[in-house]
Amino acid sequence: MAPGLSGSAGGRQDRGVSTADIRDRQLQRCCDALAAVDPGAATLCAGWSAHDLALHLWSIKREPLAWAGMVLPALAPLTRRRAELIRRRWRYEDLIDQLRSESGAIACMPLDRWEDHRHALGEYYVHTQDVARPHGVLQPAPDDELREALWLRTCTAARILRRRLPAGLVLEHPDGRRAASGRGRPEVVVSGAPSELICWVYGRQSVAAVTVREE
Repeated sequence: MAPGLSGSAGGRQDRGVSTADIRDRQLQRCCDALAAVDPGAATLCAGWSAHDLALHLWSIKREPLAWAGMVLPALAPLTRRRAELIRRRWRYEDLIDQLRSESGAIACMPLDRWEDHRHALGEYYVHTQDVARPHGVLQPAPDDELREALWLRTCTAARILRRRLPAGLVLEHPDGRRAASGRGRPEVVVSGAPSELICWVYGRQSVAAVTVREE
């Protein structure tokens, strides 16, 4: 392992403080962003409207029949059919209200509690940006707890998504902490706030305020 890099989440031990409350607050912020735009508003998810994104969130929380099609292309038509049933059942505004009325737990992520709820937090945070950033929807600045949770999730996600990311990727926190994606020797360093690094790692490079340099 290269000096200064950590194989753990950014080199800091998880203290075991649950981020369920942070996750739930982020779901509410995601709902706020959805409510601030029209259902047909474009998002950073290519080809998805705000209504499509709300349907996606509902599906991963409540529609087991739709889950397989999210990872298996052959079953994608089933996922789309389930989404259309939901679209006909509830108006966009009602769908947002349904999402607001429950916790941020995501049923298709049963192991998320072992990551201290950060997988779901990452999902909600990035989808909030998918809606808010293209339309200038104002958001509260991340507080210390959210920034730390996003950093830990970003470090984990970079390892999971490493095949989609540059070989030798190193993430750099503003406080100097570093985390490697675990693929090759350090070659590319991406620096920025955790709220921007997570967008970059999740494929939203066009809107992420980061600095990319060769090591």
